Amino acid sequence: MCGTTSGCEGCPIAGDFYLPATLASLREGERATIRRLVAPAGGELRKLLALGLLPGVEIEVERRWPAMVVRMGFATVALDAGLAEGVVVGREG
Repeated sequence: MCGTTSGCEGCPIAGDFYLPATLASLREGERATIRRLVAPAGGELRKLLALGLLPGVEIEVERRWPAMVVRMGFATVALDAGLAEGVVVGREG
């Protein structure tokens, strides 16, 4: 278990079991809400914050190659694969 208090609905293992998804795992056109940032290095975390990627922000993936391009409201940003792995998201149903 990951220890989070938000659970997946209909999980056969436990009601509070939650497997986090990262921004890098989303497909084009998919929407999600940023849950937390887990960038390993301080510099990478500062980059994500400077781009406006904050917990609670809703995003939509516009493109995955050659860089992950996401839209947040009226802003569009591009991230490399390493930065996208550091953004934990909750998929919208």
